[in-house]
Amino acid sequence: MSSNATVPDATVGPTFAQVFGPVFWGFCVSLILGGVSALQGYLYFTRYNDKLPVRLVAAMMLTLDFLSVALICQSMYYYMLPHFGSFAPLNHVTSELNIECLISAVITFTSQMYFVYQLYMVKSPGMTASVMKALVIVFGTVGLAGAVGCVAMMFKYPHSIFMNRNHVFAILAGIAKGFGAAADIVATIAMCMFLSKADTGIRRTSSMLKSLMHLVINRGILVTVAQILLLVTFFATSGHLYWLAVHINTTKLYVNTFFGMLNARTSLQERYATGHMSISGDTTAYSQRLAAAANSQMAAREKLGELGPQDYAMGAIRVTTSSTVADI
Repeated sequence: MSSNATVPDATVGPTFAQVFGPVFWGFCVSLILGGVSALQGYLYFTRYNDKLPVRLVAAMMLTLDFLSVALICQSMYYYMLPHFGSFAPLNHVTSELNIECLISAVITFTSQMYFVYQLYMVKSPGMTASVMKALVIVFGTVGLAGAVGCVAMMFKYPHSIFMNRNHVFAILAGIAKGFGAAADIVATIAMCMFLSKADTGIRRTSSMLKSLMHLVINRGILVTVAQILLLVTFFATSGHLYWLAVHINTTKLYVNTFFGMLNARTSLQERYATGHMSISGDTTAYSQRLAAAANSQMAAREKLGELGPQDYAMGAIRVTTSSTVADI
């Protein structure tokens, strides 16, 4: 411990426990969320056989999440144990924490771009749909650029991050979190709009779409609130480390909501499937079975002369909607 480092009196400034306490409890929550991520990943890889690119993205997200936990553990050790009672470590940000911030930026951007992929799979026509998808991409990219800029400033000015914060670093952090929140808000609104347009008036289909919208809204609220809370604590409580406690959990929320939306397909399909077919493995094959069953039923009714124009429309929407559930 440095001979010049002293613990400030409680009447003069915050104590060691007051400064590092929120980070410690945030770290505890992140460990719990990390365990949830591991469980979500296990359920996904044992239940689904999606296309290779989707599985690769899922594997990357899970790997980066585990690496993030390891880096956070190392940083917690450095700041709290070897220099216990001293604020001297706050004069320098570790390389491990810098790398963790970069991983957080990659996870956030990947989750947002996968949501864009989901928006694309809904295939909602019109200029509004294209504009909203473009906005999510632009906002997410600007947020990623701001986050990468933050990491660069952390490597270049490691002594001006926690104490005597660098102004450029603060501006870049504001850009990263602000545009990240904007991307999540637009993506959530866009998905709800696209799904509401797919409503056919059929009770089963409407119920399924409502469940999808609830899932999307819950995901959007979680990650958006996390980004906004991080932005507020970063600027409003610059003398404390509340923002760091929020930061290490924001990454976990993106990973958990990513796998949560992937794993929710089973419960949705089982709840709204017309038959009692077992659902496991490749969800695309399941969608094809649903489409084949619907088309066979329509063909049989067509031979009997029982189909009207509205039945063709309903059948087409049913097939498309079933595919949407599988892809989302």
